[in-house]
Amino acid sequence: MVPNISGNAALDVLIGLFFLYFLLSIVCSAINEGIASLVRLRARYLERGMRSLLGRDANVRAFYSHWRVRALIKPSGWIFRAPRKPSYISSRAFALTLLDTFAPPDDDTDSQDLIGRATKALGPPGEEESSSRPPEIVRGMLRDALNETRVDVDRFRGSLERSFDEVMDRVSGWYKRRVQLILFVLAVGLAGAMNADSFVIGQRLWKDPALRSAVVAQASKVVQAGSAECARTSAQTTSADAAAKCVDEVKQFGLPLGWNHTTSPHDVWAVLGKILGLLVTGFALSLGAPFWFDFLGKVSNLRGSGPASPGAESKTPSS
Repeated sequence: MVPNISGNAALDVLIGLFFLYFLLSIVCSAINEGIASLVRLRARYLERGMRSLLGRDANVRAFYSHWRVRALIKPSGWIFRAPRKPSYISSRAFALTLLDTFAPPDDDTDSQDLIGRATKALGPPGEEESSSRPPEIVRGMLRDALNETRVDVDRFRGSLERSFDEVMDRVSGWYKRRVQLILFVLAVGLAGAMNADSFVIGQRLWKDPALRSAVVAQASKVVQAGSAECARTSAQTTSADAAAKCVDEVKQFGLPLGWNHTTSPHDVWAVLGKILGLLVTGFALSLGAPFWFDFLGKVSNLRGSGPASPGAESKTPSS
């Protein structure tokens, strides 16, 4: 038998905190995406992966100068005067560009004979360290592809594509770790700027039933809708607009946010408590909006296992 815990104020406090984390996580993600786009982080990590794959700078320049890759380069704009390198290259474009760069066709081989071109590019075993040969990792990829099949061109190209996908998996790991670090720094910075102290906010929700009920009701609406209205973007709105709307929605609740004489610490223990509360919020925001939305849904469903808590029908703030 499921215990009746829907009227438990502690559960409502958790829902309020999780909802706050969810909204502020959307703000952090929007800022993070803007920074990543501004500094072309994806393109930088893609080039880093290509550099680890192709070795010498001359090989990287030759690869990026190929017409297939040049077609993916974004033209210069108002902010970025120089052309911007691509942030994504498909595995098929990589395989064909790799062969054109390191196993180009000549008078003795047909341009469509990918296997013959790869075999000729590898050359005799004694010449593998020649400067005219492909770099070591590329040679390994070509050998693996040739060992898999020496007849079916589609399978040969598919093998090169899978090798590229494996490299891109590593690049994605590098990128995600860097983004997670940036996100944590942003989360702590946002928590500090807004004075989003988890302990203080939790205490306010615990002591104010009307505020608690309003926040829980709004959280339930978001869970039922499947997303927060402030996070929805269209052709007329950007992620920055969505972030601003989410901040406004948080402020409408009347939570103890912002810095003033009342909310500022006045002794050493209060300072330590404030730092800890802000770090808790920062760590929570770094987990991301999808994590908190999923968690919020689970806790809301748990709350809905019994009768509604007193005051749950009170007027909710507009989103």
